[in-house]
Amino acid sequence: MGAVYDACQSLLAEWRVRYAGRPDREMARLLLLALEREEIVSVGYREAVMLARLRAMDLPDEVRRIIRQAMVWTWKDEEMHAVFTRGTILRLGEPLLKGRAFFHQFSGIVGGWCAAVRQHVRWADAPVSRALAGAVYAAGVVGGQIPRDVRDHLRYRPFRDFCLFNVDAERTALLCWERLTELAAVVPGLPDGVVTEFARIAADEERHGRIFQFIADALGPDDRLVPGMTADRLREQVATVGPFFLTRECRSTADHPLGAGGEVHVGQGQPTDDKRAVFRRTLESANLRGRLERRAADLGKPVGEMRVAVKPTIMMGYSRRDLSPVTDPDLLDELARYLRGCGVADVAAVEARNLYDGFYGNRSVADVARYFGFVSDAYRVVDLSDEQVSHTYDRGMGQTTVGRTWRDADFRISFAKMRTHPVNLVYLTLGNFEGAGSRGEEFIFVERRAHRPAAVMMLLDEFPPDFALLDAYRNVPDGIAGVMGCVRPRHPLRVYAAADAVALDQVASRHMGLRDPNQCAITQAACHWFGDPAERTQVVGTDAPIRPWRGPWTDDWLTLLSFLAYPVYEFGSGRGALFVPEFDKEAFPPLKPETALLRAGREATRRLLGLRHSNRWKGIG
Repeated sequence: MGAVYDACQSLLAEWRVRYAGRPDREMARLLLLALEREEIVSVGYREAVMLARLRAMDLPDEVRRIIRQAMVWTWKDEEMHAVFTRGTILRLGEPLLKGRAFFHQFSGIVGGWCAAVRQHVRWADAPVSRALAGAVYAAGVVGGQIPRDVRDHLRYRPFRDFCLFNVDAERTALLCWERLTELAAVVPGLPDGVVTEFARIAADEERHGRIFQFIADALGPDDRLVPGMTADRLREQVATVGPFFLTRECRSTADHPLGAGGEVHVGQGQPTDDKRAVFRRTLESANLRGRLERRAADLGKPVGEMRVAVKPTIMMGYSRRDLSPVTDPDLLDELARYLRGCGVADVAAVEARNLYDGFYGNRSVADVARYFGFVSDAYRVVDLSDEQVSHTYDRGMGQTTVGRTWRDADFRISFAKMRTHPVNLVYLTLGNFEGAGSRGEEFIFVERRAHRPAAVMMLLDEFPPDFALLDAYRNVPDGIAGVMGCVRPRHPLRVYAAADAVALDQVASRHMGLRDPNQCAITQAACHWFGDPAERTQVVGTDAPIRPWRGPWTDDWLTLLSFLAYPVYEFGSGRGALFVPEFDKEAFPPLKPETALLRAGREATRRLLGLRHSNRWKGIG
């Protein structure tokens, strides 16, 4: 073991003695240490940094792909660890400890950026960044924040040396998390599942150490492959750590429906067309019937015995004056009748409550569905919030439950509404799964223990949709806050259908004006988890941008608002209280009187986001 590992052992031994009989104090110190360390590596391992470094190395393309994927998954793991650790600290409830958590997180971010620049960027390539990183490094040395044994590693050296240093670093992290797991078993009042999650993080750190060791062993001092090392041999070594560290085509789970690509069907209607007819033609073109039959054959049961769950977008709806945040109920009815025509006897439309039920009444799924006309003899409505069951996910952290009907379905369909989003830019069939597990707000605010994209990916990984549909026909919300609604929606007259929801979202994102569909954080996360299907995707039907279209980044003002949206919502929205559209208060009465200050704040937010309705405007059904 190296000097860093030895120093960590000594520190842990010292804390065991100092906090004997006070395991809560020892745990607090260890969590703060872990938070700073996880933040350092989540910034230092990020994909952009590793990709730039790998491009500069003289390696075969296949070897470079193997190392890149292994590093991407190490980075994603560490990012999840950092969020979970901060959320755990904040949920402990001590104000002083919360303040220290933010300080340590900030220190980790700065330290991670400084380390990444000094370790992977040459002076000639980025002199300004190198100078700033040098200043931060000097301040850290003077302040005693950078141990002497670490300093020599914080400079540009062979990638092999970087990997060897991180073998040591990952083993120190393993020591910390093993001790935290021991302490969590005896400290009362911790959030549910903490012991299990701490043990999972410890196992992740052990895997990361093995990944770095394999890469270091494969490289010589000149960062070329050592004699006898091949791409196949390195791939076999990485495979022993876990399938997610491999590229999609090399995984044993390469048949996962997401990331596979294939055909994305885009049905285009005309103003005089019947929308149901356009929709049905798109379903036929995408061969939904054939996919149902193949799935039934795989399960060894007749189509008539299959349970089909459809996840529409309903619960962001707030008034019949604005139909833009909800899937068209006529199209959902048509889908259910199509499924019935294929022989399916049980079709469930599943949705989950969101944070609006903390401000307004009558916000059960049944109430909101009935209000917007989601009433049909072809399907039943299910509230997933009422049937959450515990589930242990193989990957990720923070997500602990899933809706029973979605879990048990034999065939799953995401039927989302095309929407813009101030942070994700677009919110389509992948984002539609928010709420199928733990409530969505569990992954939004500062005490969250997982980022929203990661929480969605956990659901998609183990309970993926077998088919994806996107309603972009009428009343499509555009602008900065389309996910909430739109006073002047677009009418593209389009419907999208595909077996691969990732491929569908990439195509629809391009049509919504994104030069790179993976600018959307949820789509990018899906490509990390399941593979990027762009090169394996073909568009059948219309493949042209939607015109006119504004989006959330049309001008500098909207771009600034989008940039500020998440921190403002996270820290300054009163847990979403300021960011609500103009509800139909007769249908959804406020749970408590609206104060003058809250009323003024909501009015200002609506005007800023373009969500203020005129009395003359009405949605088009």
